[in-house]
Amino acid sequence: MSTLDQSILEFFIDHRVEALTPVIIILTLLTGPTLVWFYSIVVAVVVRKLWPPIAVGVANLTSHVAKRLIDRPRPDSAYHLVEETNAAMPSGHSVGAAAFAMAITLLARRWWTLLLWVLAMLIGLSRLYVGVHWPSDLLVGWLMGAVIVLAIHTAFHRISWYPPRPVLA
Repeated sequence: MSTLDQSILEFFIDHRVEALTPVIIILTLLTGPTLVWFYSIVVAVVVRKLWPPIAVGVANLTSHVAKRLIDRPRPDSAYHLVEETNAAMPSGHSVGAAAFAMAITLLARRWWTLLLWVLAMLIGLSRLYVGVHWPSDLLVGWLMGAVIVLAIHTAFHRISWYPPRPVLA
């Protein structure tokens, strides 16, 4: 593990706030990759677009495969505030959050989608707070989620009969 990864993780662990801990644990439980994929299904139904759950789902599946291939150990379990049993890299929460934020950004192309990117960042950082990821796991996850959704969106619209356009106001 890099010294920088360890130092940043220890900063988050050392600065935990007891009153904030339950809120962050709830945030991390409500933003797991499977739930975020479900949220993308809800969006797809509302906007009547098929590609968002496909793209977010592929990003999440790619994350699972990458975890098995990379097999990076998680931080020491003494740090953990939630239980995790699979490998660390990439952070599935970061993949899902960035994938969802990218999907909504491509659908809406409005200023308020920036708020989803801030939320995606907070979701990833919550994984440091609960002690189950290294900072580099988050960076790889955010990049992986965003790039996969962008690639699938682009491919989907190149083979579709309708042009991409914002659908949310």
